[in-house]
Amino acid sequence: MTMTMAQWWLLPVLLLCAGLFPLFPAVGQGKVIDVEHADSLVGRTVDGQQVRELIGSVRFSQERVRVSCDRALQYLQTGRVELAGNVVVRDDSVILMAPRGVYHRDTRRAEAFDEVELNDGQIRVVARYGQYFIDPKIAAFRSEVMVRDASSTLTADSLTYFRTERRSVAVGNVSVENASDDVTIRGGRFENTVAPAYSKMTLHPVLVQFQAGNLGKIETLVVRSRLMESFRDSVRRMVASDSVEITRGFLSGVAGRAVFFTEGDSIHLRAAPIVWYGASQIAGDSINVYLELRRLRRVAVLGNTMAISRTDPRKPERFDQLTGETMQLLFADQELQQIEVDVQATSIYHLYDDTTANGLNKTSGDRLVLSFRGRKMDAIAVSGGVEGTYVPENLLEGHESDYALPGFTWIEDRPRPRPDDFRHTGERK
Repeated sequence: MTMTMAQWWLLPVLLLCAGLFPLFPAVGQGKVIDVEHADSLVGRTVDGQQVRELIGSVRFSQERVRVSCDRALQYLQTGRVELAGNVVVRDDSVILMAPRGVYHRDTRRAEAFDEVELNDGQIRVVARYGQYFIDPKIAAFRSEVMVRDASSTLTADSLTYFRTERRSVAVGNVSVENASDDVTIRGGRFENTVAPAYSKMTLHPVLVQFQAGNLGKIETLVVRSRLMESFRDSVRRMVASDSVEITRGFLSGVAGRAVFFTEGDSIHLRAAPIVWYGASQIAGDSINVYLELRRLRRVAVLGNTMAISRTDPRKPERFDQLTGETMQLLFADQELQQIEVDVQATSIYHLYDDTTANGLNKTSGDRLVLSFRGRKMDAIAVSGGVEGTYVPENLLEGHESDYALPGFTWIEDRPRPRPDDFRHTGERK
């Protein structure tokens, strides 16, 4: 029997349907592609290479990897398989989907283009481009990358997901948004591991949280540092390290290290911390800021404490001062109500008759309690070993620095909000 040319082209399809002829030949151990289904096959030559095209409900596999699509174009020599239409690549629980892609037989690698999505039951990643390396179980994405899980959304320029280690690394314009507490952290590089539950943001990290202030006004908490780490163990906390800056409404601060306790609603500042509240500056060996429902309630200062306040903008060289071993600032409706200073407590307070300067009082004792009304000191109470000195105005004028307490340092350059802090951090650019 003599076959026509058309019948010779039809022969592979007939043998394939009979299970007698593999569409893709074996190329070494573990490199066999088995075709499970295709509505039709067309063989041709492209740029001198033998090519076979599968059309309609295409399904093929390579060991545990299963691929399906509408059309597949396979280059026999190189092992490259171009995929189009409803592309799905499955490797155990990993599902990679896209409108089009490429499967590389020899390197066991899948590429996906355009509206790419990967889901492994733990995370969901979408991007414009992605590739999945079968043997090391590593996925890499770039261009408009977004990752969603139960509690947060991450966006970045690129992301690499190490499936076996359950670790991911995002690089470039990274933003991690947690909608439950209105916290967004931005930076240049982000790493996250599931076990242990830990993540860190590097390359100019910034934390932003929108909070309700007085009279329903929204205030923004902004934290900047060189490193931010999140620990999600028994005590959930975020740690900012190295050149820490904090701003929130009238409150700002700097420190070498800051620990934010998510559930404890407190901030612990260490390594030369300084806090500013309105016109006051507070320093000590350590400073703890306590919140209640995200509102400022108490500031505790321990060791070598000093509080400084500028008394009158018309007298910028005059500062009220407080020192002691411990200091506590109490707030109500986020307004300062009282300052308590214990152990070797000393105060310098400038006096005024209406608006006319009238010298200063220097007072010391075991304990000082200052009460405030309308952001101005209303009363002072001293107990235990009380001593006091009055300096008249004629001796004080022009000699204010002579009466500064030991350790006095006033810093003008405090952290300030920046315009980009207030943009919607979850918004894609």
